[in-house]
Amino acid sequence: MLRALALAFLSSALAFCQSPKSSVGVFLDFDSTPGKASVEIMKHEVDTLLKPSGVSLDWRLAGDNHGEESFDGLVVLKFKGKCKVEAWQQQAVPGQTTTLGTTQVSDGHVLPFSEVKCDAVKQALSYLRPDANRSERQKAFGLAMGRVVAHEIYHILAGMTGHAARGLAKAAESLQDLISTEGMPFRAEDSEAIRKGLLR
Repeated sequence: MLRALALAFLSSALAFCQSPKSSVGVFLDFDSTPGKASVEIMKHEVDTLLKPSGVSLDWRLAGDNHGEESFDGLVVLKFKGKCKVEAWQQQAVPGQTTTLGTTQVSDGHVLPFSEVKCDAVKQALSYLRPDANRSERQKAFGLAMGRVVAHEIYHILAGMTGHAARGLAKAAESLQDLISTEGMPFRAEDSEAIRKGLLR
């Protein structure tokens, strides 16, 4: 039976791992051409969030995969909708729960396939100040995407179908927190679960 883990968001410094780094191939597949600046910010955010786990991410476009590279882990991310802030006009509805990302599960096993709903993630931009410039909007969108992606990668690499009570591995966060410059780290035990998951 195939089902999906859903990361939902409500509208409203960890110690570094001393073990050798594990290389994870992350393959990106976009519905349409994404905003380059936001994607680079997303990658940097995910790299930063997973660093305490001892994970090194090798980012690739899905179309560039020829099956010739070897990784300790694999993640395939499908980005649905328009991953550009320029096309965004939708406002978040206070109190509404929105699914931003899902990861596939089959017979209790987490599969390495996740989906990010870009148009839903862009609702977080409604929490920016009204006069935010294009660069600030791109940064906020990149941070939000990065946190959603990191959450889904947590499920895949740790092999966990459940959620934590606190931190980035919990089931729901506010959209406002998604764009916060203060950061949303994983708890130490969640970073350890990622590291151990890659050793299985």
